[in-house]
Amino acid sequence: GAQMHSTSAGLLKRIQPSSIVQTVRVATRPRTGAMHAVTTIASPYLPEAPTGKAGPPLTVAYPHGIRSLSKGTTIYDALARLGEPFAQVPLPAEGSMYVRPASINYTFDGKQKRWDVVESMPSVGIVLHHTGLKAMLLVRQFRPPVYANQLREAEAAGRPRPGKETGFTYELCAGLLDKDKSLAQTAREEVLEETGYDVPLAALQPLGSAVASAGTSGAQHTMFLATVDESMRVPGQGGGLVDHSECIEVLALPFEHLLEFVLDDSLLKSPGAMFGAVWLRHAAKPNSSSDDAGGMYTQELTLKSVLSS
Repeated sequence: GAQMHSTSAGLLKRIQPSSIVQTVRVATRPRTGAMHAVTTIASPYLPEAPTGKAGPPLTVAYPHGIRSLSKGTTIYDALARLGEPFAQVPLPAEGSMYVRPASINYTFDGKQKRWDVVESMPSVGIVLHHTGLKAMLLVRQFRPPVYANQLREAEAAGRPRPGKETGFTYELCAGLLDKDKSLAQTAREEVLEETGYDVPLAALQPLGSAVASAGTSGAQHTMFLATVDESMRVPGQGGGLVDHSECIEVLALPFEHLLEFVLDDSLLKSPGAMFGAVWLRHAAKPNSSSDDAGGMYTQELTLKSVLSS
């Protein structure tokens, strides 16, 4: 989910010069804010692009067969809500409840070294397979750090200021472990808040974990798989929390377009989204029915050499 900035003292354990990097949750942010008044969509559709306003054309906003499952939180709705100014400034004196810059002092080859880091929270990501649509579900939202980077790159290259549509990313449904809940409980909560599907805890299958931003953060990112269908859709849910400035669009990416989505460098997407698309492409049965193990292979997946001997 998105960050909500407020003051919170002592959220993360400070790194001592001689200690191992460790992120510890000792305080939590509330997640009881109001949901968007989301209209439940029965089938994927193409929103109507606004006329006379800035924003990408439909062919750019919805490539590779991608369709929206949201009303009120599409990329066009979010762009209409974004305003000026937009500026990157130093952290306030009270700091952040989400990240904490720090330095680690350590010894290598008998010499004192320093490594600058950013403490952050562990997180979860969920690969969502919609059995009825034979599609992967992604979320899309405006990410201020992404747009700030687009602005810096454009300025360095002498290009015109890019539009805010360049700050939207394709991602897995995901969230921070910012409460005293298990990985699976956090994953279930994020799926409901962001996409509107109510997934039973027992239906969340662990896919493994990875280290996010190994050079700056080192926080653990754990991934799950969940299969959903329209019987699990909760009316009015999804799109994120209004008072957390979340405006999340749910997208359906058809299985037959997974590879071209991954290989399209013009699309800003998270590593998790790429992992999920590649995983589903190799695990999904394109022609299976929804009652056939959720349309997924159940045998162990094996790697095969693609190089000639």
